[in-house]
Amino acid sequence: MTIKETMTPTERIMAAIHLEPYDRVPVAPHLSPEFPFRQKGLTAADAYKLEYMPNTLGYVSDLYDEVGGWDAVTLPVGGGFFFSPALMSIFAALYGDTMRYPGGDDRVSAEDSPPQFAEKELITPDDYDAIIEQGWTRFAMENLNRFTSSLFGLPIEASTIPAAVEMWSTACRAGIDSYHERGIPVIAGTNMVDPQMLLCLLRTLTGFILDLHRWPEKVKEVLQVLSRDLVEGTLEAMRGGGPAPVSGIPGVMMSCERGSGGYFKLEVFEEFVWPFMKEQIEAFWQAGYVTTLHMDTDWTLNLPYLLELPAKSCIVELDSTSDIFKAKEILGNHMCIMGDVPPALSSHGTVDEMREYCEKLIQTVGKDTGFILSNGCAVPPDTKIENYRVMIESVKNCPPPRN
Repeated sequence: MTIKETMTPTERIMAAIHLEPYDRVPVAPHLSPEFPFRQKGLTAADAYKLEYMPNTLGYVSDLYDEVGGWDAVTLPVGGGFFFSPALMSIFAALYGDTMRYPGGDDRVSAEDSPPQFAEKELITPDDYDAIIEQGWTRFAMENLNRFTSSLFGLPIEASTIPAAVEMWSTACRAGIDSYHERGIPVIAGTNMVDPQMLLCLLRTLTGFILDLHRWPEKVKEVLQVLSRDLVEGTLEAMRGGGPAPVSGIPGVMMSCERGSGGYFKLEVFEEFVWPFMKEQIEAFWQAGYVTTLHMDTDWTLNLPYLLELPAKSCIVELDSTSDIFKAKEILGNHMCIMGDVPPALSSHGTVDEMREYCEKLIQTVGKDTGFILSNGCAVPPDTKIENYRVMIESVKNCPPPRN
């Protein structure tokens, strides 16, 4: 049966975040450009070519019409993010020379391969004192040439950062406007990372673990500096985008991965990960922003720590490796949960398997309130369009149970 809708998409998303009753479970796919491009007969490589990038929003819009529409997007796909110099320097370090994009040079050869991260040591322990003294943003600007010479295909250096910030923020505003024209809110206006993940990527996983054993107090000092600068940079980026509700939902996204129980014992998490994540989330909450915790890898062991945060201050976005049903048991009365259609199901499952899993999520995680149906991590480039359509339609045909 088709559910009679009594709420707008924004009202439905906000009800889920605030743990209030909704007319049905909202659906908000985490889209990367590759999938909409593939639906146009293009390749994943085309999604990263500058000449095609202006078409992204149009391709997303066509996909929206083809499957009957969804309630929100997690980030303004095709419109960039709101940036600040601090966040731009992070993306330059993590998405410059370390990324291997499809179809190019010495990078990924397959035209339809997703981008891959080629981890390498970008800073050394000898840099720790300079980061502590100067702060991350100043250090990054003075050492940008060590990280990359380009970002997303555009030449970049310290002197061009302000122009790049404005360019991407302008694109973000345009992207958000295009979604709003269709009544679709954007959940987060910018994207950042937690301090431990940033430092781990800058040092490499092996280097970071060695540092934990050799210089634990120095590592914590660096993490504190990163936490401070990431908070300041994120708030600066959102202020540059306009008033808090500019994205439709006043939120920011924090990409989390390497602090999970899938990587570290809880003793390590408690000392080197959680204090800084918590500090950031609480700072965003005080500033009026809900944090979407984009939690890749298995965070099941870490979920109880989220009860220490203010209620309704986060959306816990899981990627199908964490136990989303356990998350409902632990966090269901405390914060919104998002996810978690597995990538393999999207790409290789049958329509019936997709429908069955989505209905299971709606009936269990979506019970009463506090759930947004989405993908585990992001929609894979090779997702079957019929499976994607079923995911979108499932929330419109399967009412969540209520007490």
